[in-house]
Amino acid sequence: MLFKLRFSKKKLLKTNNQKSKRFWREPLIHFFILGLSVFGLHAALDRKPEAAVNDPYLVEVSSADIEWLRTIFNKRMGHEPTVQDLRGQVNHLIREQILSSEAVAMGLDVGDIVVRRRLAQKMEFMFKDLSAMTEPTEDDLRKYFFENRRKYETSPRVTFTQVYFSIDSRGVEGAKQAAQALIKEDSDLHRVPTLGDASILSPGCTQCSVSEIRNRFGTDFAAAVKNLEPGSWNGPFKSAYGFHAVYIHERQDTKLPKFRDIIDRVKNDWMSAKQEENTRRVYGEIRSRYRVLLEGLPYDFDLKG
Repeated sequence: MLFKLRFSKKKLLKTNNQKSKRFWREPLIHFFILGLSVFGLHAALDRKPEAAVNDPYLVEVSSADIEWLRTIFNKRMGHEPTVQDLRGQVNHLIREQILSSEAVAMGLDVGDIVVRRRLAQKMEFMFKDLSAMTEPTEDDLRKYFFENRRKYETSPRVTFTQVYFSIDSRGVEGAKQAAQALIKEDSDLHRVPTLGDASILSPGCTQCSVSEIRNRFGTDFAAAVKNLEPGSWNGPFKSAYGFHAVYIHERQDTKLPKFRDIIDRVKNDWMSAKQEENTRRVYGEIRSRYRVLLEGLPYDFDLKG
């Protein structure tokens, strides 16, 4: 009886050993153990001491920070920084972090409008960074160009000669009649310097835009001159100074430049428009998480700005 019991026990142990061996030979078990080992090793290497993580007096400068400093220096100065340059940049970053940490610890950031504006500005810059986009295709640019064609149209331009007659010297009627006489006579342009009254006004304007004419002679004068046909005397036109007889030499109507001639400008405008669009979208998403009260009443008009 005792012999049978011992034999059964040995047989059971042998069976268990065989099952155990088969279990440890399973590829899935090997993969699982290997995964745990890699995860544990990564956690051990990546883990920072708890004291270091919570240490308010710890300043860390990463390789990413150094690369950022190198890039900024290169953009500003146009060349790679020397070791001495980079050391100076790192020292400045460390000083900045220490002083900013001390300022926050002392509560100097609370209620400071300059700090608040600076932080808001950094968020705006972040929005623009988030809007890093692929290069626009030519179709994208052509579509933007024609949808915004008024933006690229050249304004009308006029080339003219004017003869001035002073109200102070001749009176209103006298100045007006003198201008009318010159127009009726269709005076020779070569005689213009000898006609009219002396003034500080320019005797004419070469390819001037409407806004330039307005700045020199006034709104009413510009409105009258901009649509005149070239080749004859016109007027009299009144300005803030007196009356004028005007000879139009040339008029250039509104013109849309060729797409190829301004493609770089169109691309810059397209990029700026996309950045603004992205900024509005991202701000809208962030703003939707906030509830704003203005003098106790709900306020959401800033979303339309």
